[in-house]
Amino acid sequence: MVIVILLIAAFFALNMGAPSFAGSFSTAYGSKVLDRARAGMLFLVFALAGGLFFGKAVAGTLSKGIISPELLSSPAVLIILSAATLSLFTANMMHIPQSTSLSTIAAICGVGLFYHDVHWAKIQYLFVCWVGSIFVSFALVYLAARYIYPPRNRNFWVYERLVNHQQRLKWFVVLTSCYKAFAQGTNNVANAVGPLSAAGVFGVETGLWVMGLIFGLGAFTFSGPLKTSGEKIVPLGLLTATLINVVSGTVTIIASKLGVPLPTVIVYTVAIFAIGSIKDGAVTTLKKPLTKKTFFNWCINPLITFAVSYGLSLIFLSKT
Repeated sequence: MVIVILLIAAFFALNMGAPSFAGSFSTAYGSKVLDRARAGMLFLVFALAGGLFFGKAVAGTLSKGIISPELLSSPAVLIILSAATLSLFTANMMHIPQSTSLSTIAAICGVGLFYHDVHWAKIQYLFVCWVGSIFVSFALVYLAARYIYPPRNRNFWVYERLVNHQQRLKWFVVLTSCYKAFAQGTNNVANAVGPLSAAGVFGVETGLWVMGLIFGLGAFTFSGPLKTSGEKIVPLGLLTATLINVVSGTVTIIASKLGVPLPTVIVYTVAIFAIGSIKDGAVTTLKKPLTKKTFFNWCINPLITFAVSYGLSLIFLSKT
């Protein structure tokens, strides 16, 4: 049983790493500053560091904050990881950046519903944090970008500085991408570690090391989410890439310190939509087929994950 759990957890971590990599380095990749191989190596190093430094609080929330920890037996954790992995794998195959935290929590709630033990007050608190984080990310990026676009007399000095310091700005984009990877690691690595530690498979610190490394390797697996975020939603320039990384990364680190499993990919992608709303107009951005597909997947995927987890619980946990 433990070996099967570890194998699924490893595959889960790889599937988490792909959209998280997209949420960290698609700005640098989309603006042609880094190729995928170099971006992937940087992501692995900084995501692992983020998990080791700040991952414990989020892992604690997932191991005992959603349902009672004694219910997270090995069979229950196997169901949670299987349902969440299926969710992320499907999203990766659809080339859609999907939240790892929403998938994990939906799977945990499916098991909790079977046992009639879900801490709904905690879910409500997390929901408020999610909505607030998404709104803050969109609003800050939108307001800042409104000053930059379109070029006019009062902001022309910005473009003069860009021309004069183009090479330095490229390196700054790389630094902020590493910062965003660190932020992703503080939150997303715990999605696998929390259930594993509750079942006694790993200690939290050991789990952060092992799952953090596998999570980082996810950068070299699925390429769809990276291309979707970096190329298809809206082409990103150096200035907007920097802005998005700093805002979404800071929001994520704050959430991790508070122990909140955050939909980091959604926080990041919404920031990209903010740029698209200014460049192309909000209506045009919302009418894009990819935008509709992304929003639909964000809404339906956690519900399907919840249903799958609950269904598997009815089949297997009732026999234990």
